[in-house]
Amino acid sequence: MYHATARRTARPILTMPRARTRARRHTPARTVQPPPDKYFSKIVGKALDALDLVRAAPAPLSLNEVTLRIGLAKTSLFRILHTLEVAGYLEREPDGRYRAPASLRPLASGSLQQALVDAAVPRMKELNREFRETVSLAMRFENHIEVVATIESPQLIRMGNTVGRILPPHASSLGKAIAAFQDDDRRESLLHSYGLHRFTLHTIVEERDLKQELERIRNQGFSLDAEESVLGGSCFGAPIRGGDGTVVGAISLSMPTMRVSSEKHRQAILAAIRGAADEASNELGAAALAATI
Repeated sequence: MYHATARRTARPILTMPRARTRARRHTPARTVQPPPDKYFSKIVGKALDALDLVRAAPAPLSLNEVTLRIGLAKTSLFRILHTLEVAGYLEREPDGRYRAPASLRPLASGSLQQALVDAAVPRMKELNREFRETVSLAMRFENHIEVVATIESPQLIRMGNTVGRILPPHASSLGKAIAAFQDDDRRESLLHSYGLHRFTLHTIVEERDLKQELERIRNQGFSLDAEESVLGGSCFGAPIRGGDGTVVGAISLSMPTMRVSSEKHRQAILAAIRGAADEASNELGAAALAATI
């Protein structure tokens, strides 16, 4: 979802200071030691410990493994983990083990997200130079679609985007470009997680109409946001495929509708955005092939 914006200074990221651990004779040291403060919540501290532990683990952890490391009764810890799961901070494997969602896992240099960014950003810069409009990159995670890179237009009046923004899979060009090419279960999960919310009079909220729109995208290979997420904004998107051929991301060009000057201009944008997406897909495929050799 895009919005008209002016340049802003980045907000500082605030982090909660971690309390120091204190060793005790004959008792194990706690991961989070409550300070001498009557307002400190021990159960919240344990929840943060559990979240940090699962997030940093190289493999999913069972309830027993988390219990042994956190030092809390199994029944109490199960309620904590279940709450984190329902809130979307943890995921549960079919065998009952817990893991962090893809969006909360530490980004490794060899991860798909980093590979996607590396493949797309050079093409994004070319699009930004050629059209002088905002270019964005989104990636499909477990149950949502998220902006992972953006290059803003240098023009005073422009469409803006923000890294970390969760996109509507039914209303944004990036969201539709990704959702259209997923299997039925994945697509339904993405749509259900976000919901078919109406942003403007042009937003598609009827399931039958959305089904036809996604089929059109699959047939034509590109997506449009014709003032569906914000009035006065037009966005053009195209899917990016990973090494196995599945659509893992999308790239888009967005601008005020008033600057889409003609049908010839529109076709030039579509050709450029599809070409950039194809080039990024080819680079991802080549990287995946090289990794197997």
